[in-house]
Amino acid sequence: MNIVEMIPHQLYIGGKIKNSDLEFIYNHITAIINLRTEPDLLPFNFNQIVMVWTPLTISSTPGVNWTIKMTKLISRLIDSKHIVFLHDTIGIQRLGFVITAFYMYRFNLTRDQALALIRQKKSNINPPENYMNLLLEFEATLQRS
Repeated sequence: MNIVEMIPHQLYIGGKIKNSDLEFIYNHITAIINLRTEPDLLPFNFNQIVMVWTPLTISSTPGVNWTIKMTKLISRLIDSKHIVFLHDTIGIQRLGFVITAFYMYRFNLTRDQALALIRQKKSNINPPENYMNLLLEFEATLQRS
């Protein structure tokens, strides 16, 4: 299983959903946020699961407004008692960006504080430079609000 628990019983992260992940997802997850450029196709009835598909690419950063909306969405899902699985294809770069932004928003952390905390649970998180720069913009936006 390639799923890492980030907030106990509330938020999990990982790469592309594999067959070994399906039982856990079926039994525990109530919301999936997919950052991949391809939609998730689960082999079971997932009508009861909130499915959010918001494709990101490595080369094109989405901007501060998108980042604010995404972090608020994840927060609302968790506050509504959903158990969230956030994933991309490999679980390192785009996922690293979004989970870092979420930690910054949710726990009032700087980019570097959030990354350090996240890497304690998933050491290979590594947002690319363009996303690291966006996280600095997001940090400044959070400090102003």
